[in-house]
Amino acid sequence: MPKTIILTGRAIVNFKRVMYDMPDDEVQELLESNDLRESQIDDGDLRDIECIHDDVTIEVKE
Repeated sequence: MPKTIILTGRAIVNFKRVMYDMPDDEVQELLESNDLRESQIDDGDLRDIECIHDDVTIEVKE
């Protein structure tokens, strides 16, 4: 009988986000806040997987 396999783990990925025509005050906010910079990145910005950590778990479902 076919089964469903779920692999779960963590990976390091590269990303690139280009933001055009940013006002000076928003640029300054990004320069001052790492949290704000991190919140700008979404799934569409992810480029490629650099590495996968060794602790990949597996779940098998009927």
